Amino acid sequence: MRAKARVMSEIEEVQEQIKVDMEAMKEKMTTMMEAMMIIRRMMEVNAATVVATNTTTEVDPTHPPGINRVDHPTSNKVGQGGKALGSMGGPHFV
Repeated sequence: MRAKARVMSEIEEVQEQIKVDMEAMKEKMTTMMEAMMIIRRMMEVNAATVVATNTTTEVDPTHPPGINRVDHPTSNKVGQGGKALGSMGGPHFV
């Protein structure tokens, strides 16, 4: 009977050690998950920063989009009846 009691005691000790090990593992997993969430948030912030930077460089409010527009003058063309269709001069020349 003593041998059976000793075996049962050893089984209980092993079970207790397994419980302790599992708790330690749960704590480590929780720490790893928290670290992964922090990394995820950092990646999201970095991605948002890249998007914001790209948007800012594409739409620069200090540099209006029409400022670099190149107007190509049209050549002097004459339509029916001698009416001028275009001019090299500008809007004040017809």
